[in-house]
Amino acid sequence: MDHNEQVRQQLIKSVSGLSDEQLNTRVADGSWTIAQVLEHLYLIETSIAAMIAHTLKHGESQPVEEKPIHLTVDRSKKVEAPDFARPSDRFFTRHELEEKLHQSRQRLRQITEQANPADLEAKSFSHPIFGSLNLKQWVEFVGYHEQRHLAQMEEIKAQLP
Repeated sequence: MDHNEQVRQQLIKSVSGLSDEQLNTRVADGSWTIAQVLEHLYLIETSIAAMIAHTLKHGESQPVEEKPIHLTVDRSKKVEAPDFARPSDRFFTRHELEEKLHQSRQRLRQITEQANPADLEAKSFSHPIFGSLNLKQWVEFVGYHEQRHLAQMEEIKAQLP
């Protein structure tokens, strides 16, 4: 979780000087706003935390090979967000988004801290790009995924009026 916490701090710092209007400004047709990126991160982390909790409780041990999840940060390969993780067009305040991200992180932290470390390595579920990841790698994926979107947010910030 250390890497995840470092990336989250960078993420919050990156948006700390932006107004709510800037967070909700679309810089190009078809692109997401920074608020939408943050909502997407919340939706992804919430979903991953729920799947980890479910797999810990109901999943069978199915050890899998470690995958190169660090490649998640490579933005040269575009990946469509799954339906459940597509952000809304709602106007969000920075405070609302930071609170959502705080809640999803608390939940992920709580689940992983209470889990048996052996189960985190022995149990797995499928990722749409990498195939089956063990739960430990799913936790690590959250940080790499946020790192990927932090780069996207920096690009959006550079284009803000």
